[in-house]
Amino acid sequence: EFSQRVVRTLSGGERQRVVLAMALAQEAPLLLLDEPTASLDLSHQTKVMDLVLNLHGKRGGAVVIAMHDLTTAARYCNRLIMIAEGQVQCEGVPEEIRTAENISEVYGAEVIVLKDHTVGSPVVVGLGVKDQGSKNFKVLS
Repeated sequence: EFSQRVVRTLSGGERQRVVLAMALAQEAPLLLLDEPTASLDLSHQTKVMDLVLNLHGKRGGAVVIAMHDLTTAARYCNRLIMIAEGQVQCEGVPEEIRTAENISEVYGAEVIVLKDHTVGSPVVVGLGVKDQGSKNFKVLS
């Protein structure tokens, strides 16, 4: 649908989808994606992740995704690596490493992790950020 439009007339989300389409069209055995759902609304986020993992997975390729959305990462990725200050802090399957304790340690945020019984993956809900001068948390309002 974007083939006849000039790139500068596309929204951020439309550009993101065009770049992703170009990457998928190359049929590379390995896709490296940086925030593939950035600038996309919820509907397009789901469509993009479904497309990437289903289409590329059927080809037998691997996908490495850098993203900050822990809920989406846990839903679509079979392995997670949490990195802080350039160092791997923990890695493993989402259910094992995506705990409130790990997230607090790595990202400095107080969260609760709930299980979404519809899709079976964890959901991260942010509660606040650590006060820089102490181990206490400040709840943002």
